[in-house]
Amino acid sequence: MKNLIQKLTETFSPSGSESAIREVIRAEVEALADDVRVDALGNLIARKGKKGKTGRRIMLAAHMDEIGLIASHIDSNVSSGFRT
Repeated sequence: MKNLIQKLTETFSPSGSESAIREVIRAEVEALADDVRVDALGNLIARKGKKGKTGRRIMLAAHMDEIGLIASHIDSNVSSGFRT
């Protein structure tokens, strides 16, 4: 489990660039699911089991992306807002 968490957290995946983490997750769930697909929006959808008349279904949803940040400008006063 530790190796999986490390792999997931170290994979580059800021919003809009989730392809690498999607492939990592896909590789982990493919053997466990009956069907794995990516929709038009880039969501990874894994399905286990079949739809039944009286069966209940459950959905697990999670974000693949991580918070990204782009510094567009750094000046000589960068430390003026920080207290030491």
